[in-house]
Amino acid sequence: MKKGIKTCLVMIGIIAGLLVILVAGFLYKTEYKYTDIDTRTSSDGRCRLLLQMKGEPDWPFGSTYGRIIARYDDEIIKEFELEIRDDGAMLQKGNWDVAWGLAGVQITLQGSEQEDQVIQIMYDGSEEFSGYGEEEITSEIMRRYGDVKVCGKEGNLYCYDTGRFLFTVKNDLVLSDNYKMEQFRYLTDAYFAGRNRAHSYEETGKETGKETEKETEKTYTPVIPLYSASSEEKEWFCSDVTNWLLYVMKELPYEENEDLYQRIVIEYEGENFCYLFGNMKDFSEENVSVVYNDLYDFVENMVSESYAEKVTGKDDSGKGMNNSEAKGEMESGEAESEKTESEETESEETELTEETIQYYLTLEPDCTYETAGGVEYRMIPVDRACGSSFYVLVATADGGKSAVMTNSDPYLGSGGAAGWISFLQDEKTGFSCLAYSGGAYGALYRTEDGGKSFETVEYPSAKVKLPDGTYYNPFVMPEKVYEKDGKLCMEAGQGADGDYHGAEGFCNGLYESMDNGKTWVYVKEVPVS
Repeated sequence: MKKGIKTCLVMIGIIAGLLVILVAGFLYKTEYKYTDIDTRTSSDGRCRLLLQMKGEPDWPFGSTYGRIIARYDDEIIKEFELEIRDDGAMLQKGNWDVAWGLAGVQITLQGSEQEDQVIQIMYDGSEEFSGYGEEEITSEIMRRYGDVKVCGKEGNLYCYDTGRFLFTVKNDLVLSDNYKMEQFRYLTDAYFAGRNRAHSYEETGKETGKETEKETEKTYTPVIPLYSASSEEKEWFCSDVTNWLLYVMKELPYEENEDLYQRIVIEYEGENFCYLFGNMKDFSEENVSVVYNDLYDFVENMVSESYAEKVTGKDDSGKGMNNSEAKGEMESGEAESEKTESEETESEETELTEETIQYYLTLEPDCTYETAGGVEYRMIPVDRACGSSFYVLVATADGGKSAVMTNSDPYLGSGGAAGWISFLQDEKTGFSCLAYSGGAYGALYRTEDGGKSFETVEYPSAKVKLPDGTYYNPFVMPEKVYEKDGKLCMEAGQGADGDYHGAEGFCNGLYESMDNGKTWVYVKEVPVS
């Protein structure tokens, strides 16, 4: 009996001891144990930093604790506790950034729920950094970047000249500089100087105390214009941007300069659109499509949305505006007078003499269309410059004996070669194509008032892939618009230079419209018989 009780007490004691050990071990691991996370060593090997995590993060999404131990020549010169607010995540290498200076080291602690915390540790144990001499600064900058020379000083900022560009250095612990950002700008300027595309920059900086714009923290975001919504311009734009990236990355590789390749701003029709680069890690001369196609999609959507807003614009009352009104409302005080002047100008332009009308009727039209009511529209070339014709649109109901001027500038100032003109059954809605660039491309124009006014019509790319995997649109020449099975259809051909063959051979692109030809969607390829 006594022996059994004794055995039972021993077992209870053992279990209790094990529980105490387990609880103590759990508390030690979660509250007190230091775990090494990362180490950093200076280039000369004299200073070594150790980042440790203490226990585990507060549950469920609390702070993470740890410490940093700094050794110089194997002696501890600094040890301090830290707290990181990072949504309950474990401490990791990404929570700190280390920059080495001549006199000390600068540590930046980072967390998703906190502002960056900057800590400086002097190698000699002093509390504050007192600055470097000019010779000491120049020696270090030459070690970093080669042969440079100082060319100016303002406050604690020094200006240096590389022979290609200028950059600034701040007399702080780590000698902060903007060498790479200025090199990025120099290379960008050099590339676009040889291209027929302007560019500018969005400049950003930080405001801290009395320093209104920290020169060493300036960033330059390229602002690159997209000149039109045409297929060739979208392709040229995407090629220019990807070739620019390749050009700059030869001197500033992406792996070492990811912050330089974050975004560009695309300027289009007076608006700026921010494009964020993706897939840059896979981007190379052998694999440009990962960036090119993503940019192409962005530009295509950007243009489509901008165009859709223009053709479906609403005024303040919610009433639909026509295309010209959607471009921008007149200021209230000037609207009536401007409208009157516009109407008077238009009246003067259309009141032509009988002699001028008769002269136009002697000219051979490049294309015509006769309505069911017997009205013939003639697209007549009346001027020519640089290989392009400029047109007027006249209408005659008696076979050309007399005519009226319908539109003195149907193609809105553009020149080329009129390919065709046609109208729908309502005899008000019509379309015409103006070929340009030697017939390689064509623009689609639409009227809804019998030819009195026209607007350019944009349609999406078919996104066919070239051998290198990049997108392009082979269907660049609108050839006809027609009604079929209750739908409005358009076929676009490939122009004079087209050589794309689909599954069924040489083909056109078929498009359909649900809003009487204002906007179009790509449907499929159709073989050319």
